[in-house]
Amino acid sequence: MGTGAQLSNRLSVRRLVAVGAGLAVLATAADVILAMALRSALGVPAGFSPLAFPGVASSTIAGMIGATVVFGWIARVRPDPRATFVRIAAAALVLSWVPDLVIWGTRIFPATTANGILSLMILHVVAAACAVGILYRFGLRTAE
Repeated sequence: MGTGAQLSNRLSVRRLVAVGAGLAVLATAADVILAMALRSALGVPAGFSPLAFPGVASSTIAGMIGATVVFGWIARVRPDPRATFVRIAAAALVLSWVPDLVIWGTRIFPATTANGILSLMILHVVAAACAVGILYRFGLRTAE
């Protein structure tokens, strides 16, 4: 059996759901804690709502669900899902900064500052690192 068939046979929906749930919890906790620390350390105004708990938590959870779904889909269609996922995640990270830059440019939220936007962009990096690290390592069953 070839490598691609071995990897696709190692995909378990039950495992991927469990790993994805753990990923969502871990990445959300990391982002929420970091958001509070960045707000304090960088002096981001309290009025900058995208850095508040509800926005950070909901966006991170949605992103991690999306990452898990993409990883599962790639694992079904690609011979080397891990390498492909890393490339897609890197591109998604860069694209995730576009809304932040739009917020910066339009000042659609009150109290928008450069430090607030930088904080959001850092949170995207942390979430992407969690997604890549956890799904790369634990997304597929180990060889038996």
